[in-house]
Amino acid sequence: MRVASEMHSTPVGSRGVRLVIVLGAVLFMSLVPSLSAGQTKAGPKVAPAAHAPAVDDLAAARNATDTFLLGIKTADLPEGKEMLRDLQWITGEADVGFYERPTFTEDRTIFEKLFDTDLPGVQGYKRLLEMTAVSEAGTPLLLRYLMIAYKDRHAEKWRVLFTGTGKRIAIDDMVTWSSKGLPGSSEQFRYMYYGFWLLLAGQIKEAKQALITSLSAKTTYTSAIDGEPGEDDSSATHLQLLKARSLLSVIDSVTGYNAEVNEHP
Repeated sequence: MRVASEMHSTPVGSRGVRLVIVLGAVLFMSLVPSLSAGQTKAGPKVAPAAHAPAVDDLAAARNATDTFLLGIKTADLPEGKEMLRDLQWITGEADVGFYERPTFTEDRTIFEKLFDTDLPGVQGYKRLLEMTAVSEAGTPLLLRYLMIAYKDRHAEKWRVLFTGTGKRIAIDDMVTWSSKGLPGSSEQFRYMYYGFWLLLAGQIKEAKQALITSLSAKTTYTSAIDGEPGEDDSSATHLQLLKARSLLSVIDSVTGYNAEVNEHP
């Protein structure tokens, strides 16, 4: 037959080469899956490094002051009292004159911001509200209410240092007024009071110096009425020293370790 004759006419060497090529191709194809599997076999997956979420201090300070306001509204309950204690910088016996807690029905934020202090990296929070308050006679009053807060670096939470209305909202004016000395008051009271307003204004270094000075300042004064000398009684002296020490403790917690402010003279 023609086909047979053609097959017999093909050289043996050529048939051998073709056979080798076919066998090599088959062998290669049989190895590909294992090679591919070996190359693509994945080891244990490593999760990407988690980044800590950025702390939004403005939101945290707002939440703290919101809770403080809720504490004022519910102060008749143990839970309300606990809210206030947890968020106040000044508590207990020293808590005289730091916080105004009006009875109110509504509040609206007019302005809020984080403000810089005289120490890099240390900020305070200021919030001004308009309140519909209720007088003792039961009549509605429209009040402007200022809140000042600082972050406790030890507890990593914001606490309220001051709430006030009226003239006490003008913090810079209060700093200027208290710096001139208050007629009829002792040096101890004047330095403590001045240090308090400096702290609210963010002048932390000067505030600390004034408060430290108050600890050893004179307790005598000259009456603004008749010019007669006088002296603070023991209860007034005790309260002034307690307030000064409480404010110094606030500064230490607000600043953390800061050589500029934490080195006592």
